[in-house]
Amino acid sequence: MRLRFTLGSGLALLVSGIIGAAPGGAIPQWGTEFGVSREIAGYFNLLFVGGLLGTFLGSRMRHRHPWLSLALIAEGAGLLLVALTPQFKGILAAAPFLGLGLMVCNFHSNTLPAELYPEGRLTVLNRINAMFGVGSVLAPLLVTLLPWRVGYALFALLALITAGLLWQAPPPQLETHSNRPQAHPTLLPLILLTLVAYVALEVVLATFSGIYLRHLGYDPRLVGILLSLHWIAFSLGRVTLSGFIAQRTLSRLGVLLALTLGVIGVYFVPGLAFLFPLAGFLISPTFPTLYGFTHQRVGYFALAYVFYFSSVGANLIPAAFALLPVSAIPLGILGIMLLLILLIQLLRRQSEATQRPAL
Repeated sequence: MRLRFTLGSGLALLVSGIIGAAPGGAIPQWGTEFGVSREIAGYFNLLFVGGLLGTFLGSRMRHRHPWLSLALIAEGAGLLLVALTPQFKGILAAAPFLGLGLMVCNFHSNTLPAELYPEGRLTVLNRINAMFGVGSVLAPLLVTLLPWRVGYALFALLALITAGLLWQAPPPQLETHSNRPQAHPTLLPLILLTLVAYVALEVVLATFSGIYLRHLGYDPRLVGILLSLHWIAFSLGRVTLSGFIAQRTLSRLGVLLALTLGVIGVYFVPGLAFLFPLAGFLISPTFPTLYGFTHQRVGYFALAYVFYFSSVGANLIPAAFALLPVSAIPLGILGIMLLLILLIQLLRRQSEATQRPAL
């Protein structure tokens, strides 16, 4: 049973990566087929609203069965509606279901493996989160190489298969008053600020790097390959760096981020900017590490805040980047990177000050 639920959690994160990344390949085709442009913003707004509701519901589930499987069925239904709709209104109608299912699955596909493997929590979280990166690589390719409707139909089938694997998933291991971790008063705010900075960096690197490289004159096809390589490197990083990050977690995470700062320098050298996927490799363990740290050091109740604040980083800061001149993108990325390093160091010091065993 443990293997089945682990596989199901990995596939659920794969579907999450697909839902997040597939529009990158499908939007140009939606524009051609439905004659829409600005209307596409409505899809992302409705996805965001559904995601907030999904986080609210997912964090309050006292039983995963049958709700986790139903969330995947909602994703499957939304993906199938996108595949079959004759009008763009159908895609808009699907967005809230996709957002709701996405966040419920993200929440429990991280907490369930952490509970199944408490002895190797960080390693498991990093490796299973690599599936999100795999989905992010495959989805744009499939909806580009195949008719986009066929791609979305296949994604729907995958979501429904995953719903079957997670059927009868065990309930969350909630803390009681006696076993709930007692965090330092400033620990949770620091974690949440760090998450905002990290998720913003992850989204900005994957979204605005391509825009900046095209501004530098890189061939659009090469830019597309580099963006795929970014996600491949991101997935490999979560698998290969999990062992390194398992001990002295925050200190070693700080080392990886310091190395990333050096990689960010390639944006300022046009001839070397193609090396930016290395940044994806180095930052990849950050979210699973912070998620596991929050779960262990603060408690289950705090995990909802992880996703609420991650949504801020994933939406509001990239929206601000859209207002920047393209030439200023590297400076913006550098600013987020420096802020993230500072917050990780503050979090490490505050964690040590609590005088509790490190994660």
